[in-house]
Amino acid sequence: MGKLFSNILGSGSKDLIILHGFLGMGSNWKAQGNRFKEIGYRVHLIDLRNHGKSFWDSNFDYHFMVDDLYKYFQYYKLKKTILIGHSMGAKTAMLLSLSKPELIDQLIVSDISPKDYQSKAEVRKIGEGLIKLNLNGIEKRKDLDIHLEKYVNNSQMRQFLMKNIYRLESGKFSFYPNIRVLEKSISIIEKFPYMGGEFNKPVLFLKGEKSNYINIKTDKDLIRSYFPNSKILEIEGAGHWIHFDCPDLFFNKVMEWIKTT
Repeated sequence: MGKLFSNILGSGSKDLIILHGFLGMGSNWKAQGNRFKEIGYRVHLIDLRNHGKSFWDSNFDYHFMVDDLYKYFQYYKLKKTILIGHSMGAKTAMLLSLSKPELIDQLIVSDISPKDYQSKAEVRKIGEGLIKLNLNGIEKRKDLDIHLEKYVNNSQMRQFLMKNIYRLESGKFSFYPNIRVLEKSISIIEKFPYMGGEFNKPVLFLKGEKSNYINIKTDKDLIRSYFPNSKILEIEGAGHWIHFDCPDLFFNKVMEWIKTT
């Protein structure tokens, strides 16, 4: 079992950790990470197991991901951190906060609630686009784009997804993520395994206006049962990938909240 791969930006005295979502990777957050670095944070862009440049393993659920993250915190002697997570990464962040609250000062949850989900068509379709991609028949990156266009209309989102694919020395393309394990794990990722406890420190939930992953009306009491010192903020014009759809708003709202809590 290896250590999680990360790209660490800056050398500030306060650690800020960012966890990507399903089929993402830490490098997807580099633009945001650099902005946090520029104002004095040491930023950890982490690849979760079976994603990016981190190790592959047939075991894949939130308990394993939380344990990986805890070991990462121990390795770097991290404490009193700011933890940001998106979607699957946000569930992992919430679970670590509930089980090891002493490690985290502030938690930012991007567009997910602490609950089970049924299949979301948008995410399923994106996953299907990568899973059905036969890299053996692909010679140019343009061919990757043509294939993904059947599943993802937004060209910028396709470029985002294509970061999961790299070229080997042989010239063939290969996946960073462990596609076969992830394909079998979608239903596991949709769950939120109850681990008990509360996290009483400040928590910011960001909801994309165009996303239905957080229902403020029905989720508010559930969120506060785990995170009594939480705030829910809707980001106008954003879908599920708030940091991608509205990068300036995401950064500004997060920093405004960090400074005032």
